[in-house]
Amino acid sequence: MNKMLNNQSTYVSLMLTVFGFQADALASETHRKAHNQSMEEVVVSMPFVQKAAETSQPINILSGEALLEDVNNTLGGTLQGEIGINSASFGPGVGHPVIRGHTGNRVGILQNGVGTTDVANQSPDHAESVDVSLADRIEIVRGPASLLYGSGAIGGIVNIIDGRVPDRVPESTELLLEQTRNFNNDEDRTAFRIDAGRNNFAIHAEGFSRKNDNQEIPGFALDVAAIEALEEIQHGDEEHEEHEEEEEAENTLGFIGNSNGKSSGGALGLSFVGESGFIGFSVSALTNEYGLPPGSHEHAHGHEEEEGHDDDHEDDHDGDHDGDHDDHGEEHGEEEVDFVRLEMDKVRYDLRGGLKFGSGFIESVDAAFAFTDYTHDEVEFFSNGETEVGTTFDNEGYEGRVVAHHRGNDNWSGLFGIQLTNNDFVAAGEEGFIPESDIQNLGLFAFERYQTASFNIELGLRYDTNQVESGQCESDENAFSASGSILYDVNESSNVFFGMTNAVRTPSVEELFANVDNTTCGRPADDEALVLHAATNLLEIGNPNLTPERAQNFELGYRYHTGPITGEINAYANNIDDYIFLNVTGAEFEEQLLGEFTARDTKFRGLEARLSFDIYQSEQFGISGSVFGDQVRAKFDAGGNVPLIPASKVGAEIEFYGDQWTVHLRANNVFEQDNVGDFELPTDEYTLFSLYADYHWNMGNEGELKLFLRADNLSDEEVRNHASRLKNFAPEPGRTVKVGLRYRL
Repeated sequence: MNKMLNNQSTYVSLMLTVFGFQADALASETHRKAHNQSMEEVVVSMPFVQKAAETSQPINILSGEALLEDVNNTLGGTLQGEIGINSASFGPGVGHPVIRGHTGNRVGILQNGVGTTDVANQSPDHAESVDVSLADRIEIVRGPASLLYGSGAIGGIVNIIDGRVPDRVPESTELLLEQTRNFNNDEDRTAFRIDAGRNNFAIHAEGFSRKNDNQEIPGFALDVAAIEALEEIQHGDEEHEEHEEEEEAENTLGFIGNSNGKSSGGALGLSFVGESGFIGFSVSALTNEYGLPPGSHEHAHGHEEEEGHDDDHEDDHDGDHDGDHDDHGEEHGEEEVDFVRLEMDKVRYDLRGGLKFGSGFIESVDAAFAFTDYTHDEVEFFSNGETEVGTTFDNEGYEGRVVAHHRGNDNWSGLFGIQLTNNDFVAAGEEGFIPESDIQNLGLFAFERYQTASFNIELGLRYDTNQVESGQCESDENAFSASGSILYDVNESSNVFFGMTNAVRTPSVEELFANVDNTTCGRPADDEALVLHAATNLLEIGNPNLTPERAQNFELGYRYHTGPITGEINAYANNIDDYIFLNVTGAEFEEQLLGEFTARDTKFRGLEARLSFDIYQSEQFGISGSVFGDQVRAKFDAGGNVPLIPASKVGAEIEFYGDQWTVHLRANNVFEQDNVGDFELPTDEYTLFSLYADYHWNMGNEGELKLFLRADNLSDEEVRNHASRLKNFAPEPGRTVKVGLRYRL
């Protein structure tokens, strides 16, 4: 503990020191690099059109070359280099964003302002159904403005802006072609994107395909000592020799078994763009197949199954997998499941439009609607070579929103809008611990801004009705949330902001009804009826009597932005009454741990900071640097730590660049995490070193060809991610080298 406190004290001192760095020690001229440009970019996810440096709340933006450099196969992996953000991995195929210690239902994942409609929040082994490699930008909004998209996004929202429905006609055809090779897992990836138009019509087309082998790691995949220590904590001094022998037999050296995967997707969009607005439509498809590391997905056959479970539903999926899998429910005797793979398919239809009015109270109206058909099969591969679909997850639904901006009155301006969501959720099969449910939401929201030359004030209100129907059981909750923020310009190059949010999050379907009898709306009379959630290895039990969470968030920040130096520091306090979590007390049924969704009051405290600056500039080349870090501490008011909270981190980067080349080196130190929850072990400190380099050639007709290289974990260190439920079964990648060639027109 003392070591952790000393590390964090050093980190805080460093952040305060770098913000005392004087601008006159830096070069007077600057070469604007991508990571500094983000403060000048207009943020489209905010209530009002503003540059990032002028917003009254913390914003992260990844766009342009900075986004292309950081692109990862998972959303969390792409964003984890940003301050305040981590990734909750579940093997190489899954990476959920963690914002200020929050993930899952407390983080909103959006595409062009509309929800993704998948099942990523229902289980840690379910990946987000998005690919960001061809996106224009990703905006992460924390603080009061998140109410624009839903009161439940206590941690914040991630908005992926991809241009699939064009809102402008390009002056000339824009083309991107890219081919990459990852030597760690032999991944090959091919992608293209075209944006073109003529007269008033614009078209967008994109596609990608990738395939990878198993991920390489230093050492063994399973941390046997940690697994045994957890067994002792969970079961006392009982011997589990058969279980231990099984784990040892599954261990692999130098790679993670069953971590190979493949994915492909594409989109086609068409818009009509006029002087007063636009209207457009797109259709997109995504497939993603990935494996779960050995030992991560406990076999669920051991509990009683209902015969003929949802035969009609299975019929709907006949032929989806080219006949490779046996019909669900086929008997396999005593055959054991060797491994499990997830096969995802998603089709999404988007309709978007905007209209500006030359006069009147309403200045403009923006509307977006998306219909999504999502499904994934969890396919079990048996030791005798046979396969079957163990569980199928379906989520079909729509989300729509309309936002009207009204004209200002003196210093006032504002907007108001409505949001509608309707999802039909089904989990059919042996792991169907969440009942079939109809989930509906209606949200009304309004934001107003008062602006002067030196400060602006923003006020937001949101009212939601959330309904979850499952058999005879129903939850119908209303939520009223409010927010306010103020930004004061200290001078032309710096400002301070303060924000407050009182947000209400209603319980989700799994928190309410997991393993709940949908006729009595209570815990089953016989525990034999409980269905194992294999990804957590728990018999999870919902609580229909849960009340909404109520979060009070307070935020204080400072920004400094000039040509040669850009920086920010944010401190926040998040108090959550009736924080809902999966409580594991040690109670068991047939040697299987039980987890019950319950609520406790909690407190989150955190600090985030980054500083980027120019060191040297000449006609031939320049040097710039940056330092960054964040920490979050989360405790229950009654005592104990909130589980799976990421460790504090601090890092530095130095960049060398010329007219046609860039090289930068990065070091990121993640401290030991020993503030652990129940049935959780500490995680060791580690340091990651990475390198990025590129060189580009001008190809004529405004074309550019770029050769690039990215190398991560250069020291090939064993990394166990504390935010991952799978840290003892699947470490993060070992030394990774990726090379690519990209052509842009």
